[in-house]
Amino acid sequence: MEAADVRTLVLRKTADLAGIASEQITDETNLDSLGLDSADAVVLAMEIEQATGREIEVGVFLRCETIADTAAEIARLVGGAGGRRADAPGDG
Repeated sequence: MEAADVRTLVLRKTADLAGIASEQITDETNLDSLGLDSADAVVLAMEIEQATGREIEVGVFLRCETIADTAAEIARLVGGAGGRRADAPGDG
C-alpha cells in the first residue's frame, strides 16, 4: 500500500468515526479537534489493521498530532513510504 493510499484510508476512517465528511479534514487537522478519544483510537487502529493486513498500535493515534503525521507513521509501518516493512528481515 502506497503512502497516498494510506493517507486516504486514514482520512476516510477518521471522518467516518467523527461523523463528518472526509472533505472537512485536512492533513493538518488535529485528531483531538475532532473529538476523538482513546477508545476511538482503538477502533481506528482495528479498522486500519483490517484494511492493511498489518498490526497498527493504538499509540500511533495518540502520539501523532495531525492526520498527516498519523498517515505517515502508518505508511512506514505498512511499508508504503519507502521504509522497511514491519515484517522485513533485519540485516544479518
